[in-house]
Amino acid sequence: MTKDVDLRAAQKEAARVASLADIADVRLFRCDLRFERFPKESQSLSWEVEMTPSTQYEEGDDYFVLEVDYKVVIREAEESASDDESSGTELSTIEFTMAALYTLDIRDDKQDPTPDELDAYAKTMGTLALYPYSREFVQNMTSRMGFPPLTLSTIRLPYPTADAPADTAPHRGKGASRKPGRRASRQSTANHDD
Repeated sequence: MTKDVDLRAAQKEAARVASLADIADVRLFRCDLRFERFPKESQSLSWEVEMTPSTQYEEGDDYFVLEVDYKVVIREAEESASDDESSGTELSTIEFTMAALYTLDIRDDKQDPTPDELDAYAKTMGTLALYPYSREFVQNMTSRMGFPPLTLSTIRLPYPTADAPADTAPHRGKGASRKPGRRASRQSTANHDD
């Protein structure tokens, strides 16, 4: 189930976990690469990325595991497609799970993190911390598959103002795999499951 996230509230909810957690290890847990077909000669490519974070924690532990499931779809860009780049012919799909082991500095005077705090951390700081590892993995795998190395754009967080709270749509990035001539309109965002 996908829902919008109030980023400001999630960051506030995640702050205590952020003050206790330190990343200790990052690993690839799962990977499925599918090459559907070769692109046409000199055809521009487009891509989409979806991210779904989750955590594993048992009360009393001094660690937790953050997992982010990624799905990257690479398509031939259609000349007539304006903002809807998902209409091109699908060339490849990369689905993988990247995970991080976090240690927790919980002393006798501190409480264990709550499930809500861990969920908020996964949707904010946790996703941001794992994303560079995932970007490198996608770039490496697309190159090995014979595509131009795909550099995923950075995650862009909405800028909260007094008039408009920082609500985010589900994280879903779109962009071209070639270098932009002028400005490229790429957007990264993440799916959040309850």
